[in-house]
Amino acid sequence: MEEGKTALVLGGGGSRGAYEIGVWQALNELGIEIDMVTGASIGAVNGAMIAQGSFEEALALWHDMRESTITKLEEEGVLKQLLEEKLREQDVRNSPIEYGTVAVELPNLTPHRVFIEDIPIGKLNDYILASAACFPIINPHEIDDKKFIDGGYLDIMPVKMVLEKGAKNVIAVNLDAFGYIDQEAFNAAPFLKVISSAWDLGAFTVFHPKNIRRIIRLGYLDTMKAFDVFAGIKYTFIKGEFAKRGLKEAEAVAEIFELDPSLIYSQKMLNKRLKKALTLYEESSAKRKPTFDKELFKATLNALDTILSKKTISLFIAQKLNESDFSQESPSSLIDGHFLSKKAAKLFSKELLAASYIAKYLQ
Repeated sequence: MEEGKTALVLGGGGSRGAYEIGVWQALNELGIEIDMVTGASIGAVNGAMIAQGSFEEALALWHDMRESTITKLEEEGVLKQLLEEKLREQDVRNSPIEYGTVAVELPNLTPHRVFIEDIPIGKLNDYILASAACFPIINPHEIDDKKFIDGGYLDIMPVKMVLEKGAKNVIAVNLDAFGYIDQEAFNAAPFLKVISSAWDLGAFTVFHPKNIRRIIRLGYLDTMKAFDVFAGIKYTFIKGEFAKRGLKEAEAVAEIFELDPSLIYSQKMLNKRLKKALTLYEESSAKRKPTFDKELFKATLNALDTILSKKTISLFIAQKLNESDFSQESPSSLIDGHFLSKKAAKLFSKELLAASYIAKYLQ
């Protein structure tokens, strides 16, 4: 990172915004001090809570949004009530972290990018609600006879705001939601780190308790990986326990056998979890026998269901690897003339990596 101010830029994305709370948790643990925070839509809500400074209060706000939907938050005034209960405007104004947000004025679609000093006293919640007014799901929010909608329509990750304020280091959180990204501002940042999830974070309109917990955890782990504390892409591994190829194999086998992405895996733990997953899969496969009756079409579909399973393919290749004298570094001995053509190896690249890991460590 560069010398100078560090800014956290929070994107919009409805219930996916829980991810940003996990990002903040990780930044706190890493000791990375934030000098300013900007956000659009749900990022405006999270940004204000971050400026206020209490991680526990931010968690409590998300806890109270559980079992809600975006329309319920609006129609029943849930978000407005939560902001009144959880957010203290004076604390945000007195915070060492400069807070900013963006909303879009109707009907001319004019972006209003404002920092806390630009917001009239007593109007902070209004500007947050304006930025979070995801039109047409949520009605425009009115401030002084002007109507505003979600800031994400014109600036879903307000990086330009922090650059104009002098930020040298920008940590931006992308929730993969609909909205305009100012690519020129991204390119102009002296130091830019974008944190996003390789997983689907779910429907942005539903605040489901289990998914919120999952998303917060993923935000935490992805941030730790972004700052090289752990290794991995979809999954999280202790650094140094896997060689470069071994890490690719570990990623592939963990994904194919649907291991829990919220955990931090050592090789020992990965092997233990995989053995359990393999046993369960083999037991369930043994019970699923294709029914060969007169309905040939139905039987064929049943057979294809088994043949095309990624788990089945991985286990089958692993068996072939064990039967061959393959290198511990690469299962290349199975390619071209032995078992898999180069085209097949490319088609089943993830299964081949998974099989290689299983053959090395679990069989």
